[in-house]
Amino acid sequence: MLKIFLIISLIIVLSGCAERAIDITDHEGKVVGGCNAGYDWHLYGLQDSIDYMLYVCAKDSIAKGYKISDERLLSIDFTLPEPPEGKAWNKKIAMAEFHDGRITEQKLGYILAAIEYEYQKVVWTAEDDLAEGKITKAEFKKLELKARHMWLGE
Repeated sequence: MLKIFLIISLIIVLSGCAERAIDITDHEGKVVGGCNAGYDWHLYGLQDSIDYMLYVCAKDSIAKGYKISDERLLSIDFTLPEPPEGKAWNKKIAMAEFHDGRITEQKLGYILAAIEYEYQKVVWTAEDDLAEGKITKAEFKKLELKARHMWLGE
């Protein structure tokens, strides 16, 4: 019985975790860069979130004429749906919209990736500012808490 429980637990844990990478190549086919995207504990729209982040990472390179190893990403419409009137997307709102059938799992994946990315941008910048002495630890905590609220909707 314990063995079955452990196997089921492992399957559940692994089902919410994934990572994928793409190469960026020049016009001669030489690899000049790459993008990596992955998530842990992401149960809905996991592959869609990864696709979204890989595209976000590569879009500047694509605009400069470089190619990507997963050209399927070029045919996907990554447009985010409008959030409910008067609100901004956060995880809580996105999950409610998904569970109420107003957005697809694919769009949920894009939204979750986009809002987590915005959170990370704020936190990474704040971490750099803290390390460089531009802000205090208290200011960092305030910025991180505000970004977390915007991400999760807490």
